[in-house]
Amino acid sequence: MRSVLVYLIASRLWRSETASHMDSHQHLPEALSDSIVAEVTHGTSDLHFEPSAEHYRLRARRLGKLVDVAQWPLFKGEQFVAALKNAARVDVTNRRVPQDGRFQLQSANLTLDCRLNSLPTLFGEKVVLRLFSDSNDRWTLTQLGLLPDQLTLVQETLKVPDGLILVTGPTGSGKTRSLYAMLQYLNHPQVNISTIEDPIEVPLPGINQTAATGHTELSFAACLRALLRQDPDVLMVGEIRDEETAEMTVRAAHTGHLVLATLHAGTPMAALIRLEQLGVRYAELAGCLRLVMNQRLVTLHDKRWGVFDLIPIQVQARRALLQPVGAGNFWLELDGIFSPAKPQPAQAL
Repeated sequence: MRSVLVYLIASRLWRSETASHMDSHQHLPEALSDSIVAEVTHGTSDLHFEPSAEHYRLRARRLGKLVDVAQWPLFKGEQFVAALKNAARVDVTNRRVPQDGRFQLQSANLTLDCRLNSLPTLFGEKVVLRLFSDSNDRWTLTQLGLLPDQLTLVQETLKVPDGLILVTGPTGSGKTRSLYAMLQYLNHPQVNISTIEDPIEVPLPGINQTAATGHTELSFAACLRALLRQDPDVLMVGEIRDEETAEMTVRAAHTGHLVLATLHAGTPMAALIRLEQLGVRYAELAGCLRLVMNQRLVTLHDKRWGVFDLIPIQVQARRALLQPVGAGNFWLELDGIFSPAKPQPAQAL
């Protein structure tokens, strides 16, 4: 009962504030919206609103590491959480199930996209905001940190009308940003581009974006099956998670579509093994795989740096993939192709 009352009172408190003390777009308390916008200048990617027995704690992930930012009494923290959920258009009173939403914040010279996820915990609701600054050059290939020869390779591969481009790397390595930059490079009125994402990180004008869910009717595989009947030129699969999605992704790449997809794997070789575990035969990859781009982020001198390994699938790689598994030096030859001898130099982001 107390929790419901807290949320109702909190909702009335911040709604009753004057317009000068509220964000003009999402009705957030001014102190909260200013704090969120200010975090962007520190290189913050995520904000964590975490309840405990006595208080709410705010932590920020800056340059890959979590740091303490603020601490409030429980009641104040619950007000902020209620305001954030309302801005993201999720059910403010429902604290028993995870919820996802999004909203935008406007400042004098910045539009900030905020993706919200809430999760029930022992002492209340934890909320994480993922922050994306809406900068036009943020989602371009030239801003990824690729070396000149790597940039040329990616651009040339994107000109191929069909096949699979696979972006791999650990969680938080910037795979989605790389995919968005590729989509922006391909984004022309003459090209029909569709994406399947969970969730949609940032709206991209001119691109048809679909949010997949855990429901069977809106799974990655179900959405991909439907999109293949929508006359697409380019498809983006946010993540290959299961056997059906892997099968449909490869099939789309084989049937005249350019498919961009991500896979959680530490190395290009690990990505091949993961696809094989999901039921994709190496011989199938030989016919459709065009490029594997593995990436990770490192922190050096208080900056985030991108490190990229690009493996173009050329004649030697296709011949190796077409060999019977286990025949002769099959694994040794694959490892030699898909495991670069030395990493490329890092580029500042």
